[in-house]
Amino acid sequence: MTHRRTAAVVSLYNPDASVLDNVGALLRQVDVVIAVDDGSSDDPTWVLAQLATLGCRIVRLATNSGIAAALNAGIAAACADRAAVPAFILTMDQDSRVEAGYVDKLVTAFDQATAADVAVGMVAPGRIRGLGTRRSGHVGPVVLGGEPIQSGLLIPVTVLDRLGPLMSELFIDGVDTEFYLRCRTAGYQVVIAETAGLDHSLGSMRPAEFLGWQPALGGKPVLVRTAAAYRYYYIFRNRQLLVNRYWLRQPGWAVKGMLADCRHLMIVSLLVPGRLERLKNAVAGARDGRHRVTGPRVAR
Repeated sequence: MTHRRTAAVVSLYNPDASVLDNVGALLRQVDVVIAVDDGSSDDPTWVLAQLATLGCRIVRLATNSGIAAALNAGIAAACADRAAVPAFILTMDQDSRVEAGYVDKLVTAFDQATAADVAVGMVAPGRIRGLGTRRSGHVGPVVLGGEPIQSGLLIPVTVLDRLGPLMSELFIDGVDTEFYLRCRTAGYQVVIAETAGLDHSLGSMRPAEFLGWQPALGGKPVLVRTAAAYRYYYIFRNRQLLVNRYWLRQPGWAVKGMLADCRHLMIVSLLVPGRLERLKNAVAGARDGRHRVTGPRVAR
């Protein structure tokens, strides 16, 4: 297999020392790592200096611009040298860590899919700690995927050239979903690298509690995955924005996505404290989504 240049882009916001090990694992597998500080509110100078010493290229945004804008800035930096444009971009969160051989496994899955005449929009891992990986079928031995998460995705630069950058107007939440829908609309598929594994944190696990009762199984408290309360504004706003944009072309996705968000909100509202704040954020997000509000939330 001929080597294809791969660049990893890592979005950072108030990073701590744990990112050094995560990036170290990347540096052993890709040609270049672009670390993009997304306008951290805490001074990231020490961590960025350590990343530079490890061999990363550093990009600093003046203000907090959101995950898509940070990744887009890193992708632009990776492709700036026309003599060394990568064949693939690997998008990463600061709290994700790749297993040994991860990138080679994703590139191999891309090659197998291409040989089977599958138009590959992105390659996702087969295993993500704490999360299921959606699968949607097979083309011969090639495993096709459903909607992936953004971290750990291998995207051919030719696809980015054709479809354009990630949607920075969303700020956070739904960026991966929008690019997935754009790929599907253009005829591209998600391919799964079955043996590739990613260690990733998504939300936090909180003990369930309802009217003072804390349910338990086998003597252990029942845990419910939830996001920070402010995130529910973006979850519901951006879902509405994407439904506005894609429901005619992807009606099945639109219905399933809305129902899934409402189901999740119902569960965390019943079982996790902080209900009122989450509900207020979700309602405000759905309202702003209907009015096509984009970007970071503006205080009112």
